[in-house]
Amino acid sequence: MKSILFAICSALVMPVVAALHAVEGITPAVYYGSEHAVTAGDKTAELAVIVIHGWGGGAKERDNKTMVEDLAKRGVKAYVVAPLFPRRSILKKAKVADDGRAVWGASWDIPGKRGLPADDWRGGGDAVGTTMSSFDIVDRIMEKLSDASLYPALKRVVLVGFSAGGQFTGRYVAVGKCPLREGIAADFAVIAPSTELRLDPDTTWHYGLKDRPRYSVMLPEPDIRRNLASRRVWRGCGTADVTSGSLDVSLPAMRQGKNRYDRFTKFKEYVKQYPDWAAKVSFHDIPGIGHSGAVFRDASLLDFIAGSGK
Repeated sequence: MKSILFAICSALVMPVVAALHAVEGITPAVYYGSEHAVTAGDKTAELAVIVIHGWGGGAKERDNKTMVEDLAKRGVKAYVVAPLFPRRSILKKAKVADDGRAVWGASWDIPGKRGLPADDWRGGGDAVGTTMSSFDIVDRIMEKLSDASLYPALKRVVLVGFSAGGQFTGRYVAVGKCPLREGIAADFAVIAPSTELRLDPDTTWHYGLKDRPRYSVMLPEPDIRRNLASRRVWRGCGTADVTSGSLDVSLPAMRQGKNRYDRFTKFKEYVKQYPDWAAKVSFHDIPGIGHSGAVFRDASLLDFIAGSGK
């Protein structure tokens, strides 16, 4: 029996080599990593996973081979796409040419200054010199995935983010348009974010709802609450994620807790104040894991992405 299962899983695991592609029809260019261009389609994939990188990412494509293999072992064939939202300092550090592609966060690259929500990709800010939000890019990818001629078998899209990507995903849940065709479900996984969005109208965006960037500035608060109460979210954090490395230590962030795991546990209690929202969110401790990409191997996370877990 084991040999039969192994043969089935082996057949499902196909070679996956991440390649860099440009989002179609966008200037300046925005890139993403995937096995093939989203416009090439996939006639058999029932699941698509959009993976959002961390604060130090965005310059080079992500290797999604491990995730694809882990999902295949659960009997699921997935198309995985990972958009890039670089800052100029990240391109320089990675020795990637600043070739005119879209960049975010110029206000974060000024020494001694804190960045502004308007150009912070983690909360849907616009690329420098444009009216193109990082959330617009995810919308564009979802629109392509919604094309029945390209992805006729698609049933679910899962937006997944770790660390800064977790901040992105948590905020997209609140304000993202999520333009998927009827019959495709959208789910979300928020992993170890440095900060959380709370429904405070008097606290600045990224921590609260005040002074939101262009993408979501006109969205009424009741619509934000409806999004949170209607979108299924898996939330997880390593129990050893208690260090201060790359942690937001601003005053509004420190009010949320002293480290990521502390903020995670406090946010769990905060969400309980809103029963409709709480009913759509599950919280998961990841035992013994610090602030590490190892969280992507967590069984409950992979089960959720595969569609077999809560």
